[in-house]
Amino acid sequence: MTIHHSILVEGNSLRFKEGFFGFSTTVLIQAEGHGPILFDTGHHLTRLMLLAGLKRHGLAPEDIRTVFLSHLHFDHANNVDLFPQADVYLGAAEWAYAKQPDPDDPFCSIGMNHYLADRPLHLLDQTEGELVPGLLYRHAPGHTPGSYLLHYTRDDGARVVLAGDACKTYRELAGGHAASEFDPASRSAQTLAWIAAHADIVVPGHFPELRRTPAGWMWDEPTRLELIVR
Repeated sequence: MTIHHSILVEGNSLRFKEGFFGFSTTVLIQAEGHGPILFDTGHHLTRLMLLAGLKRHGLAPEDIRTVFLSHLHFDHANNVDLFPQADVYLGAAEWAYAKQPDPDDPFCSIGMNHYLADRPLHLLDQTEGELVPGLLYRHAPGHTPGSYLLHYTRDDGARVVLAGDACKTYRELAGGHAASEFDPASRSAQTLAWIAAHADIVVPGHFPELRRTPAGWMWDEPTRLELIVR
C-alpha cells in the first residue's frame, strides 16, 4: 500500500512576548485506494494558506473525506469547519479533556467543542490501530493526555511519524521532554522516546520536517514567512 504525505502548512513556534501566533503543521496524506486525508487543520490565521495548499494539489475542501485531529488545541483544530463532509477522528481521552482542560492550559476552544458536538465523531480509545491500510495511529500523551499521532512506512523503508504536538520542535525531540506539558501523568518523555526510536522522518507540530542522519536529526530549510505591512 503506497502512502505519501505533503505538508500544506509548515508549522512554526513564533510568538510575541505575551502572546502566540505560531502555525501548526497541516499535512495532506494520500493513500492508495483511499481518498485524501488531512492531519490537523490549523487555525484561522492559516485558513487561506490551507486552502491554497489544497489547491496546489488540485483539491477543494469537499474532496477531503477524512480529517484526523492530533488534539483539540485551537491552533490544530479550528479550521475543521471547512470540511463538513469529512469523517473526523480524534482521541476519546482528548474529547473528554477538551471539555475540562488543565487550568493552566489556555489553548482549548469552548466554541470548537460546541461545533464538534454536532458532528459525528470517530473517537479512538485504543493505544494503537490502523486508520487505513498501512497508515497507523498511536496514542501519544504528553502535551495533552489524549493526543494521537499517525505513522507509516514509505516504499523505500523510511519510517514516517506525523507527530502533531507530541513532538512540537527539534528541541523536544533532541531533549526528550515536551514544553507545555498538560498531561497530568507527565508522559511526554515516554512519547518522545517512542518517536525517536521508531522514526526516520518526523513531522513536528511547530517545526520543519526532521530527518534522521548519521550526524543526528537535521532539517533542510528554515521556516520562511512573508510579512506584509500596510
